[in-house]
Amino acid sequence: MGAIENFDIKNCVAGSVTETFRTQLSMEMALLQGEPPPESGIHRMAGALHFAGKVTGIFDLQLTADFGRILAAGMLDMEPDEVDLGTDVRDLIAEITTTIGGRLKSALNDAGLACVLCAPSITCGTDFKLKSSNMDRFERCVFRKDDHILIAEVGLKAGEGTETDFDLSAPDAMNRTPNMDHSILNALDYQGNVSGTVIDVFESMFLMKLEAAETISGGSLTGMRDVSSVCLAGDASGTVSISVDSELSRRMAANMLGRQPEEIEGADEIMDILGQLGSIVGGKLKSALAEAGLRCALSAPFFTFGSNFKIEALNLERYEHFAFQVESHTILVDMGVKISEPAKAAPDVGKDILNQKADSGAGKTKPVAATQPAAPAPEDFGLEILLDIPVELTVELGRTKMPMRELLKLQPGSAVKLARLEGEPVDILASDVLIARGEVVVRNEKYGIRITEITSRMDRLKGLK
Repeated sequence: MGAIENFDIKNCVAGSVTETFRTQLSMEMALLQGEPPPESGIHRMAGALHFAGKVTGIFDLQLTADFGRILAAGMLDMEPDEVDLGTDVRDLIAEITTTIGGRLKSALNDAGLACVLCAPSITCGTDFKLKSSNMDRFERCVFRKDDHILIAEVGLKAGEGTETDFDLSAPDAMNRTPNMDHSILNALDYQGNVSGTVIDVFESMFLMKLEAAETISGGSLTGMRDVSSVCLAGDASGTVSISVDSELSRRMAANMLGRQPEEIEGADEIMDILGQLGSIVGGKLKSALAEAGLRCALSAPFFTFGSNFKIEALNLERYEHFAFQVESHTILVDMGVKISEPAKAAPDVGKDILNQKADSGAGKTKPVAATQPAAPAPEDFGLEILLDIPVELTVELGRTKMPMRELLKLQPGSAVKLARLEGEPVDILASDVLIARGEVVVRNEKYGIRITEITSRMDRLKGLK
């Protein structure tokens, strides 16, 4: 834990927030001392980013919806009442959160606390609190701009005991193509692995038998709710969130601990129980992905408590939603997952699925191995005559969007901010076709690119024009 104790969280976060707002939003944020004022009943939005690896934890950025409108309006050259909370403000908060979280991740890696970032999420509503349990370090920074308050929070926990499927300390750990079995991945039964595990855990740990709910009444979702979430990062990014009402979570804790519900005091015991639930379900999904050859790290569980809020996981490709009923209580399970681009480019070892069976009891998928003919050589496509033709390579550092009025203001010496995080690989294109990614290196005062990821030979040849 020594590295976490010595890591200067507050100055790292404060510097990243002020720098990001200055460069991206042309706005100076003042760092305040003390706790922020209460904001109960005010429409708020929070962007959250989670770490997994040798250090695990959460970074979140909280602000009012009105302040979010002002920020988005400045970026889009619009009036605050013209921007859309569900798209414009959400996307801006996600971008700022990812930028600051990426800088925090880089600082942690430099301090020997290797980790990877999970997909961001946005929580919005008028009554919610974000919580992280059993963190080794926690810091909160409060900023002010005019009458508006911005809160940045970081919770970190040593994760030396966290099981990972790859060496996080390697600089290109996330750029190596995994040894992936597509037949298993394509046959992966997300419903069986996630919802089946939830049913098993409720019965074995909490002595409750769940029934699948075909419909959900609006009344079952009112009142205080407790949400336990975990995230995956690596070759696959993902999230699993389990939502129960506060009365049921207290009963779950009581059943687990052999007490009466009224004997459960405070939120710590409830968070411990819900955290175990989230970790078990998320771990099941991680194991299923690992069987397909995808290396992942699992974040520590984190929690959202309140009576009026919505959580939206971003930048994922496949979403699944499950609902269960026990007596008058409703349990909601949300899952999202995305396979990384290097993993998608992994050589196929069997795309055709001959059989797919799901063991409903254990939630396991049992695919039958399939074979696929070897890919034909370049000669089979008649491309050998093209191999000596020179091709111009282009390295794309990043892209950005700006209003036309800002474009017209550009002149020699102007700086253009690119939509790419520090430390992310640059794209290498041949005739506008992506063929590889790499990192910028400097040798003898000259720039170059060290390739860290490359597409398959056939994809490169097929893309040339």
